[in-house]
Amino acid sequence: MESAVCAASGIRDGRPARGSVRYSIHLPAIVLADGEQSEAVTADISASGVLFQLRQPLHVGQDVEFLLEIPAGTLDFSHTAAMHCRGRIIRSYWKDGSPWAAAVIDDYRFQ
Repeated sequence: MESAVCAASGIRDGRPARGSVRYSIHLPAIVLADGEQSEAVTADISASGVLFQLRQPLHVGQDVEFLLEIPAGTLDFSHTAAMHCRGRIIRSYWKDGSPWAAAVIDDYRFQ
């Protein structure tokens, strides 16, 4: 079955089309939100966003910072890279008894 895309609106089969390629990669992350720090694991990541499985729920619209360490050999990185990202939660839900959240990346820097 072919996928229908409406280029003008970015809609694919009735859902918004993704703007970046997503990579299914599980990395430990530290998430900072409202002055609280918690641990998370990425489920997938792209140039514009990340999906987390969390220990504590986050809420849509919440500003977040998160720290990722990308090991050498992952995503074509030749050296281990630490990333500090700023963004906001755009989707939040529960799945299999765990909180999940998707964040858009507004800004990032390598450390």
